[in-house]
Amino acid sequence: MPEIKILPEELQNQIAAGEVIERPASVVKELIENSIDASSTEIKIEVLGAGIRWILVSDNGTGMDREDALLCIHPHATSKIRHREELFRIETLGFRGEALSSIASVSRLTIKTGRKDGDIGTEVIVEGGRIVKTRNIAYRGTAIEVRDLFFNTPVRRKFLKSFRTEAYHIIETVTEAALTNPYISFSLRIDGREVLSLPSASDIRERIHQIFGEEFLSGLVEIRTPELTIYTSKEDNYRSRRIHQYMFVNNRPVRDITLRSAIYRAYDNILPSGRHPVFFVYLSIDPGEVDFNVHPAKREVRFKNNEFIYRRLYQCLKDAFMKETEDTVRREKKDACSMVSNFMVKASTSDPSVKGEIYTFFENPDEYRAGRMDFFYIGDVFVVYTDGDTLVIMDHHAAHERVLYEKLRQPEELKISYFLFPKQVRLNPREYRVIMDYLDDIRALGIEIDDFGKNTCIIRAVPDFLFNSDIYQIITDTAQSLIEGTGRKEVETIRENLAKTVACHKSVRGGHRLTEIELRELLKELESCEDPEHCPHGRPTRIRFTIDSLRRMFKRE
Repeated sequence: MPEIKILPEELQNQIAAGEVIERPASVVKELIENSIDASSTEIKIEVLGAGIRWILVSDNGTGMDREDALLCIHPHATSKIRHREELFRIETLGFRGEALSSIASVSRLTIKTGRKDGDIGTEVIVEGGRIVKTRNIAYRGTAIEVRDLFFNTPVRRKFLKSFRTEAYHIIETVTEAALTNPYISFSLRIDGREVLSLPSASDIRERIHQIFGEEFLSGLVEIRTPELTIYTSKEDNYRSRRIHQYMFVNNRPVRDITLRSAIYRAYDNILPSGRHPVFFVYLSIDPGEVDFNVHPAKREVRFKNNEFIYRRLYQCLKDAFMKETEDTVRREKKDACSMVSNFMVKASTSDPSVKGEIYTFFENPDEYRAGRMDFFYIGDVFVVYTDGDTLVIMDHHAAHERVLYEKLRQPEELKISYFLFPKQVRLNPREYRVIMDYLDDIRALGIEIDDFGKNTCIIRAVPDFLFNSDIYQIITDTAQSLIEGTGRKEVETIRENLAKTVACHKSVRGGHRLTEIELRELLKELESCEDPEHCPHGRPTRIRFTIDSLRRMFKRE
């Protein structure tokens, strides 16, 4: 008997679904793409139970007649491809014809659809890939309802994350779709709560403003060429994590090492160590020059000329940065000329031959005010000092991080400062939801935070050492830390990770040298820590060289 057998069609479909439908957010993505291809101007998404229980995506697009409604759930059924040549010039989103078939095979699916210019629509009910009922209804546009996702593949359900995490992925999926289609209005409701409501926008800039807010947008520089539209970080507007980084090719969200490498290369000698830029990169190229058919999820792309794309993006960013630097230098020179008198210190003299007054110019006024230091820096981070018996090299960032971390872990001892006018922080929908989910954990760090509605939270008070900090960046970094690291972890672990995030964000960085008074205070606080020798992430705060170790280095034993 032959050992090789052709698998049953139902099993074939479930295997194919595993490639396309990784999680509930994959369902949302595929259905939104179909709605966009149907020329919709309004798309509504509703979700229950993180999409595992129920997903509804409805639109006002062209809709389908009865024949198309019955065909669309079959494998490789598509209206987007007619000829072989079209595979090499992809101009639509749902071109593979796998989405509805894959979704139908692992869920209970209901399709309601009808042509815009028609009076009679169709309802098709599918369970596990099999049509169980059809009927005529009055409907225009399309609404697709997905219930009990993975009901017939329980193993797949076990690999899903918590409801919170799956909900965050859905929010991000809708956000990406909205960023590439500003002329379409989007709304998203999760468990009956409105998470995102975006009316149609005039352009990408307005859509970014709708999602992220005015403060976020003001920190970006806009760059435009015939094939590139870029919004990226202005100087000093960086993040401690790779967040708010979006790349789109022909209005399709992608992950591509070529584009990312070009962006980071352009930031060489600009980006501080451990910091990351925010960017929105929109690349428009001839469809024949890019292949979206690399993977069923259509996230990966392959360019015919990788090197050309890399150089084009790199040069575009580099030219923009050079122009911004030149403008900044001109402004700084102008400011320096107007403020030079502030850096001149009058000195008295008893020399009668000298007429008038003598001025001494200090390049750094702190050198004059602080006096001579008993410490010295090697570079901008490492501080060298001695206690008489030992030579010590301290990483001032790691040391400060340890001090702040231990303060945050003892909130009852924190000194809290209230803002005269509470600060409002506008977040994108995913960040807002995770912050609302963990309000109590954030409050445990001494940050008095409340919901202000419309993707906005309000900060009334913070620990003293955060008072003059960039509250927006602290909250967004905190949100990202929660998105990346919560899962099913215990509350105490979550709070510890939050403390590490905030401590790292506020601790002194390279490029800022502390005065002697500040260094002495830092050392005093470091000595009182439970673990003064390591930062919260396990790196050493300082390295010691004893007399004996120095003798060995110089071979004097």
